[in-house]
Amino acid sequence: MTDPNITWRYFEDLHIGERSTSKKLTLDKEKMIAFAREYDPQFFHADEEAAADHKVFEGLTSSGIYTAALWRVLDHDIFSDVAWVCGLGWDQVRWRKPLRPGDEIYATAEVMEKRPWKKDDTIGRVTVRHELVNQDGVVVFHYFGDSLVNKRPE
Repeated sequence: MTDPNITWRYFEDLHIGERSTSKKLTLDKEKMIAFAREYDPQFFHADEEAAADHKVFEGLTSSGIYTAALWRVLDHDIFSDVAWVCGLGWDQVRWRKPLRPGDEIYATAEVMEKRPWKKDDTIGRVTVRHELVNQDGVVVFHYFGDSLVNKRPE
């Protein structure tokens, strides 16, 4: 929180029911395959020819970890001005539909709950429902995230 060019949003500025949407991003096949080869070398993520015969996916798909990484990039578009302390965890994580090269995706976020942080009264706890949505409006990835957010300094 040292960037003087950002007007920070604090715990008090986040409202239950507040929904936000990110910019859009198109999946690049070469980047997707490169990520898979380094971090998740399953053939259906890293080898287009071999993936074509996969019984379930029937073609190349994004690694779930890559999908989450892309969500993170897009979520930063939504929440880069929030005075975060840290994340506490993800619940009910689901990859509902595989992403494929050329898919266009965007992130959504909805503030579900806010409550005081018992250990420090300068911090609040926020639960957000995060989703990643494809070009057809289908939610492909979602979870509930709990994070700590600074309260407005006095």
